[in-house]
Amino acid sequence: MHPEVLKSPWLMNKRLRDEAPVFQDPSSGIFFISRYEDVVKMAMDHETFSSKMFSSNRALYASEDEELLAIMNQGYENVPTMLTQDPPLQLRYRKFVNKAFSPRSLKALEPFIESVSNELIDNFGDSGSCEFLAEFGVPLPLRVIVSQLGAPEADLPLFRKWTEAFIGNLSGQLDRDGLLEAAREVIEFQNYFVKRMDERRKKPEEDILSQIVNASIDGEKPLDNAESLSMLSQILVAGNETTSASLTEGIWLLIKNPEQYEIIKSDPSPEVISNFVEEVLRYSSPSSNMFRRTTKDINMHGVKIPENSILFARFASANQDGEKFPDPEKFDITRENLKEQVAFGKGVHHCLGAALSRREMNIGFKVIFERLENFRLSEGADTPAFAANALLHGLTGLQLSFDTKT
Repeated sequence: MHPEVLKSPWLMNKRLRDEAPVFQDPSSGIFFISRYEDVVKMAMDHETFSSKMFSSNRALYASEDEELLAIMNQGYENVPTMLTQDPPLQLRYRKFVNKAFSPRSLKALEPFIESVSNELIDNFGDSGSCEFLAEFGVPLPLRVIVSQLGAPEADLPLFRKWTEAFIGNLSGQLDRDGLLEAAREVIEFQNYFVKRMDERRKKPEEDILSQIVNASIDGEKPLDNAESLSMLSQILVAGNETTSASLTEGIWLLIKNPEQYEIIKSDPSPEVISNFVEEVLRYSSPSSNMFRRTTKDINMHGVKIPENSILFARFASANQDGEKFPDPEKFDITRENLKEQVAFGKGVHHCLGAALSRREMNIGFKVIFERLENFRLSEGADTPAFAANALLHGLTGLQLSFDTKT
């Protein structure tokens, strides 16, 4: 959990897979699970490996800091809903948003995704360079999810600020001042959406927010404000941060692996771009780790794990397991089993927004390849670095130069 290991976890993950596939950290007591087979087993067995253990904003809500608690007490409690809940309740919450992520709904979004992709490139295409994360990686999925949440584009800076607050809290790296600021941002987020939820109850529109606050499925009671806010915060982060990370690292991987870019240049078909997206997801694994809790005593690889132990499922490590993906450190868009990568998890907690993320990546990369070429790191730019985060993994930026196609 050291910041430098979180930034560059690959060698540690390999050691864990090779030497200690079930490793208990002596300081925290957390068990680290690193091999593909074991991570998938955990994901598929929610009865033994529970997601219901603590708030997704645990650093804020679990604090004993009186000033921090005073801020959080101004808002709503963080109710376990989708990510931090188990069936049957977890399935109830997912019902409220399934329609928004249905194949039909996502198909209808495709023209908007393509339009935003082109508009973003219009903004920087003639300059021959950009800060890719800030100018394309972040705004594409953020604009899509904000539009789905029924908010105006003028509020995009607010949504980015709130996303960073939620991510900072998840990172495990914030100092006290950082946690206090994140707490203020969470309360601001809640106040913003409580007002808009009241508006949608009175006048529903065609957006996710209206579906959440007005839905009543199978005679179940509608969600209250606390439940709705919990779901909205998860949708906001999951709906843009992981896609931003993979879009940006995808371009960086092409710069580092020009032979793979040549494959795409020679055949930029939807099938090839789709394979590229799947290998980017395998290699980047933006949701790199997830917590689980054991509901009974178990034994894995000869290691006794007591009931109520906290486990750290290392999805990024699973995606680099050579037993499943031969020569795993090689970036190879021609792999035959790419669809078996677990960047979006598996089982009942398979990422709700996985299909949306894939569409954004496939369409975004298609537009990029149609309009730009000869990707390279800008002259004098530092080698891209990764942020330290316990759960998410992504570059802090990418200074990109390119040529514009005529």
